[in-house]
Amino acid sequence: MLELKVIDDSLVEKIIDEALLVLHETGVEVQCDTLIKRMENAGLLVDKNTNRITFPKDIVNACIKSLPSSIDLYDRNGNHFSTIGGNTTRFVPGSSALNILDWRTGKRRRAQTQDFVEYIKVANQLTHISYPSSAFSTDDVPQDIADAWRLYLMLAHSSKPVVTGAFTHHGVPPMAEMMACFRKDKNELIQKPMAVFTCCPNSPLRWGLDSSQNLIDCVENGIIVEVVPVLMIGLAAPVTTVGALVMQTAEVLSGIVFTQLIREGAPVIFGGAPGAFHMQFMSAPMSGVEALKLYSGYAQIARHLEIPSQGYMGLGDGKFNDPQAGAETASGAYIAAMSRMNQVAGPGMLDFVNCFSLEKLVFDDEICGHVHHFMRDIKIKDDLPVKPFIDEVLEEQQICTLEHTLEHWPVELYLPGPTVDRTSWDQWEQFGSKDWQQRARESIQNCLDEYSESSLEGTLDQELRTIMSQNIQDSGLLPTLQ
Repeated sequence: MLELKVIDDSLVEKIIDEALLVLHETGVEVQCDTLIKRMENAGLLVDKNTNRITFPKDIVNACIKSLPSSIDLYDRNGNHFSTIGGNTTRFVPGSSALNILDWRTGKRRRAQTQDFVEYIKVANQLTHISYPSSAFSTDDVPQDIADAWRLYLMLAHSSKPVVTGAFTHHGVPPMAEMMACFRKDKNELIQKPMAVFTCCPNSPLRWGLDSSQNLIDCVENGIIVEVVPVLMIGLAAPVTTVGALVMQTAEVLSGIVFTQLIREGAPVIFGGAPGAFHMQFMSAPMSGVEALKLYSGYAQIARHLEIPSQGYMGLGDGKFNDPQAGAETASGAYIAAMSRMNQVAGPGMLDFVNCFSLEKLVFDDEICGHVHHFMRDIKIKDDLPVKPFIDEVLEEQQICTLEHTLEHWPVELYLPGPTVDRTSWDQWEQFGSKDWQQRARESIQNCLDEYSESSLEGTLDQELRTIMSQNIQDSGLLPTLQ
């Protein structure tokens, strides 16, 4: 089994022990009175002067043991869809961009609802993108319901599970209520979760109001939590890999303890979104080599603890779909898979996850396909001993039509889709001399033309809109879907 390890197993243990020491002696600051009270009632020590919670080592270890080592995800109809954990790597689009690259014009702009609908229709049909995420914001709805609106658009146009989250401390309850519309009751939503929500502690060692309340609401409503520290290496986290891994682990473990003391056995993903602080330009590239090493390191720690993992990899930090984007995306995707990262959020993303490109997403789908093919275990397939095969080749004087070739080539040889150019120069000219952007745009249009997901029933659609409308003055502010 192919597996990348960037740190020695003995060092993994030391990093975990140091993180436990940090949690015991320093703890984390919590800026949410509700979470403080609940943790105090659960037996954790709270410093009332600093709102800092400390964690006894035995409680942290008990909470780790209570976690499920793999997490089942269900679609909107309640059918099992996939499992997060083990040796599997699933790719999903990145999240939370503020802008898009318009796939028709190539211009960077703010997105509208119709852009999001097109994105879901395309993502829903991509072969190697497992399920959609709330990839970017739309600015044609009131921001008080923006999180719920993106969830509504995903539920309305795809039956697959979703990855999303809330940017406000009051955002999760209406979103949970919307998802409960697809289950018999709240208990069934807990038993058959259909969403992963991101909750981000504020490095270093602090939980803000929004993330704290979101974590509580997610756990209570059967929503899978991925704890995602956003470490900036060299600015808000140690510049050294080991030091950053200690802080990363401590912050994730603090979130794990919170979830388990709210509801034992609640599913949690060991996540992260580190960036390497660029000392010259004061940016934080998430595909920097230092960040990639940190991602791989904490994936190794998560595997050691038997906790499913997540990372923002397989993305580009540049502004355009260019050689830099391709190099950063491919290197991150391969490293993620070889590190056995379970859920990888990044395809489609540019500009430090501030810009989403649908053209990039359809091309990244091919990168993910290559990665999946590369990661397959190598097994003997009628090729040892090899002498009978060689004898047959020498007799027939060719290989293509041999029974062995005809049986195995459909699985052994990966044939990419139309976004990847595998033609000769003459073939390329014969087929229209299309560049990468023309091929990507044709793929997007084909997905839109072939989209056939069944729509929501009228009463269910209205129920979801009613839930959102309760939070705004004028329900007419909700756009009509095309």
